[in-house]
Amino acid sequence: STTQQVEDTTGFVERLSFVDNRLLDISKNPGAVRMSEAQPFLESIAQDVQTNFFYSDTATTPERFKGVGARYNTLSNSQVVDAGGVGSDNMSVWFITHGANQTRLIFPEGTAAGISRKDKGEQRVTDDLGNAYYGKEEEFRQHVGVSVGDFRFNSRIANIDVSDLIAGTVNPYALLSKGYWKLQGRRNGRVQNGGMVSAGRTVIYANRTFLEALDNATTNDSKVQLRPSEVEGREIMTYRGIPIRETDALINAEQRVV
Repeated sequence: STTQQVEDTTGFVERLSFVDNRLLDISKNPGAVRMSEAQPFLESIAQDVQTNFFYSDTATTPERFKGVGARYNTLSNSQVVDAGGVGSDNMSVWFITHGANQTRLIFPEGTAAGISRKDKGEQRVTDDLGNAYYGKEEEFRQHVGVSVGDFRFNSRIANIDVSDLIAGTVNPYALLSKGYWKLQGRRNGRVQNGGMVSAGRTVIYANRTFLEALDNATTNDSKVQLRPSEVEGREIMTYRGIPIRETDALINAEQRVV
């Protein structure tokens, strides 16, 4: 076989949550208050990781990790589909196969997967007027990076013109079909062949603009491949058996991939 050695990097996302002691003192459940106040920070970390998964590039932001967009960023890549958009209001839809030998999140040795939490205890801070007060602080951190094993198990549908998609002059199902048939060994959302020891699981990532267009196309056509399926106990929409995940991390203002 022929393989190439690739060095992948990781970065970390960190947030600090602070709650005034005076609020905790009058609360019946201080732990629940601290967790409630921490939720926006946890969501912020998740949003950061999603955005960097698709868009970060160590060539321009070396403090981050290399996302999938930096790996599938040219039409000369056999796994990239050109949807024809030429302006700067383009979007992408991704087929990502998650697996040990396909695409996976990584973290540095000595750290833990996912978000870690450290209770920093009571801290003294000052308000806008310089008055001191005390509160409890928590630190949330996630070390994360992306590793792509076999690049053939992912595909990117790039250069989807947002204006044309909204106007209905772009067929979203035709684009999904092109992305689907780029995938190695793809049948019903799983790796059925291709010689991989560990079968990965494919997911389609798209933003709400594309999914709305997909929904409209579904309403107008009874012969489409979109249908609800039960995945991990939840009913979600699938295309050819592949789960579709909505993410706001994918933007409507991508530059044309050339």
